[in-house]
Amino acid sequence: MSHYFNNSHNRIRTIDLTFSAALLLLTVMLFLSYHIRTELAETNDRTQHTYDVIMAVDDLSNGLLQAESSRRAYVLTGNAEQKARCELFAQKTEENLREVQRLTVDNGGQQQRLAKVSELIKRKLTIFKVSLSEFDRRGYLAPQQAQLTEEGTTLMTAVRVRIDEIKDHEKQLLGERRSKEHTTLLILTVVVLSGISISIILLSLSYYIARHESRSHLVATGDLQAANRDISDLSNMTQLLQSCSTLEEARGILSCYGEKLFPDDAGAIYLINASRTLMTDTATWGAANLAPFTPDQCWAMRLGQAHATVAKSDVKCLHVEGGSGTHLCIPLAAHHETLGTLYLHVPWATEPDELARVKMRATGFAEQVALGIRNLQLREQLRELSIRDPLTGLLNRRHMEESLLREISRATRTKQPLSVVMLDIDHFKKFNDTFGHEAGDHVLKEVGQVLLKNVRDSDIACRFGGEEFTLILPDADCDTAFEIGNRIRDAVKGLNLVVGRQHVGRISISAGVAVFPVDGDTIRQLLSAADGALYEAKEKGRDRIVGSCAATRRHGDERADG
Repeated sequence: MSHYFNNSHNRIRTIDLTFSAALLLLTVMLFLSYHIRTELAETNDRTQHTYDVIMAVDDLSNGLLQAESSRRAYVLTGNAEQKARCELFAQKTEENLREVQRLTVDNGGQQQRLAKVSELIKRKLTIFKVSLSEFDRRGYLAPQQAQLTEEGTTLMTAVRVRIDEIKDHEKQLLGERRSKEHTTLLILTVVVLSGISISIILLSLSYYIARHESRSHLVATGDLQAANRDISDLSNMTQLLQSCSTLEEARGILSCYGEKLFPDDAGAIYLINASRTLMTDTATWGAANLAPFTPDQCWAMRLGQAHATVAKSDVKCLHVEGGSGTHLCIPLAAHHETLGTLYLHVPWATEPDELARVKMRATGFAEQVALGIRNLQLREQLRELSIRDPLTGLLNRRHMEESLLREISRATRTKQPLSVVMLDIDHFKKFNDTFGHEAGDHVLKEVGQVLLKNVRDSDIACRFGGEEFTLILPDADCDTAFEIGNRIRDAVKGLNLVVGRQHVGRISISAGVAVFPVDGDTIRQLLSAADGALYEAKEKGRDRIVGSCAATRRHGDERADG
């Protein structure tokens, strides 16, 4: 009996020791789990803080770029909205700078870098103010504005270098903190697994909680990594779009990145035409519908916001063909102007959370696409303004000289004729003095339209200066030049000009013709010969065409009469 009690006592002691050890281990495990979970939450907060800093730095850089773009647009176009946008983005730049300084207040190294960036940005903002002030006070002065632009570009390069240093430091911190997260998760897993053999129920519960938290963390990490990839792809796409010179070049880039961001979906980017009557595809990927449609057939264009069709009962855009899945349209808007729409077709039904993620990614893509396309359009407009006369729409004198030099080289190589016609509006100064400059501008504009309508597709119509115009006629001998000139002369005489409610009467033109290489083989010689013939036409009574070329000297007067 004594031996039984001794054995019983020993078993109880073993149970007590085992249970006490289990309780102690459970307590230690719970303590460690709580400590690790707290540290993991702190690490997550620091990681999120790092992402906030990176996003704030990107906002700072983008705001400065937007301010610079608006400044340039204002000094080139004088559009008051661009000035307001420049001032608005300049103010946002200061706010973004203060936000970055606030977020990095506990990082001495970043504060030192921000101090240098702050000095550069203040200088950049000062240049904005000086440029706007100079334009408001004295108008557009190319040398001064070019000097300010050059200095601003240098400062912007320095700002980008400093901002890249700040972002590189934050990315280094991000890598360290994510590495620490993975290490913390590994420790937590070891603690949970080691306790399973002692208390299967309690440790299984702890293990379940740890695994659940681990999965949640991995999902969050995966989402962040996917977001980083999207941001990187969008940044690369934006840089490529900024390097494009035509919309045709941008087409391939948009298709490539559309397929990269939405590999399982069909999509297309539709842009509205100049008359805002038709939407045509600019870039497509997947099995997207390429048929053009009108703006009122897209609810996103009509509402000015994203429109999704998920269920059969949802209202579907008229340009969307039948088919299962989700259809999403997002308007492309930039600089307060709607440029077109982004269309996506997700071939399967999507849950609300998945649809929200797709919509968020598509919205970010649409914003970058709209900005890239709008900037490309603005660059094309500026390039067009640099070669065309704003009043008549004809090519300006500088581009005329470049075109004439090119055509002379081609005519020399091909042994084909080349004619140059100088035209002048008769008695324009008297007309201008009588009816005013507004009527004079109207006459110049109408004559410019006559030139464009009556020349061949290969011909080049230019405004030489004042009331003088120049026609460059490739592969045209003197007879062809006289034929075109007389057609234009008759068309101008047929104009019935009205300014406001005042009939200003009819006008006529005089013209002189020179032919390469008979009348000269250089720009100066051809223009001088054509100008001399024009002067002769004026001397003979105006409203006529005179050819300086030797082949037509014998019967130039006959041509002048019709």
